[in-house]
Amino acid sequence: MAQGALAASVAASGSAFKVSGDRLEGEDFTLMPGVNTEPGGKQHAVLVVTARQAELRNLCVSLLLPTPLGRMTVVVRAGTSRPVQATGLSVEASEALGDLQLKQVEAQAGSGAGGNSDGLGGLTGSVSHLVAVNPRFTGWHGAAGSFTLHDLNVRMKPGDHECF
Repeated sequence: MAQGALAASVAASGSAFKVSGDRLEGEDFTLMPGVNTEPGGKQHAVLVVTARQAELRNLCVSLLLPTPLGRMTVVVRAGTSRPVQATGLSVEASEALGDLQLKQVEAQAGSGAGGNSDGLGGLTGSVSHLVAVNPRFTGWHGAAGSFTLHDLNVRMKPGDHECF
């Protein structure tokens, strides 16, 4: 593992987290429908987005939580001077927004039975290179083989301070 890099996984049981940034750029992205299952069994329809490698400038991750002290937001910020870098990235998102530039796009309609391994069918897509300006995700699970975070700042703030 590279110096300053760590393997990471994020999941928020019962609550979606939000991720935003200024510019996301990466290689070998795929997108397919899926299902996220919480430890208690509750399920959410998601878009499973994977990337071989990605960089994100001005990362913000937020999770709004009910606590005995009232609503609190966990806010993680990084990548202000140098982008956050990830390899083996996977995100299960219920929403993905932003302005995209894509290269070598391939899309295929799934059959449900022989298409996706989860049996959902739907549209599966892949791109060799992606640039997203002002990307925003609402996610249920995220994982990476490695994460390099520059300028890390983690805070617990009273009230609603989500990234978007």
